Amino acid sequence: MKPIGRAVDRALRALGLDRDIARADAVRAWDDAAVSVLGDDARLCQAVRADGDTLVVTVPTAQWAGEVRLRERELVAALAARAPSSGVTRIRPVPSSRAPTPAR
Repeated sequence: MKPIGRAVDRALRALGLDRDIARADAVRAWDDAAVSVLGDDARLCQAVRADGDTLVVTVPTAQWAGEVRLRERELVAALAARAPSSGVTRIRPVPSSRAPTPAR
């Protein structure tokens, strides 16, 4: 009898869900990666989903959008270190629908 973990991995690959799970890892890893590159205030920027190889991140201001674009390579590298199989190669900042809250 084979370990269940291998069977689950094969089933996920067969259904094409392994890529979705890997991209979800990038969403979960965003906070840590962003803080490591941009500092504690980066918690104002939230990863909301991965579209293919692009991580979509809400930002509270145009200045934050510019900072994310400017430091995209560093952010992608930090994500790759934390979620290596995610396949994320781009980050797209989009306006947040809520007002920014000050960092504590």
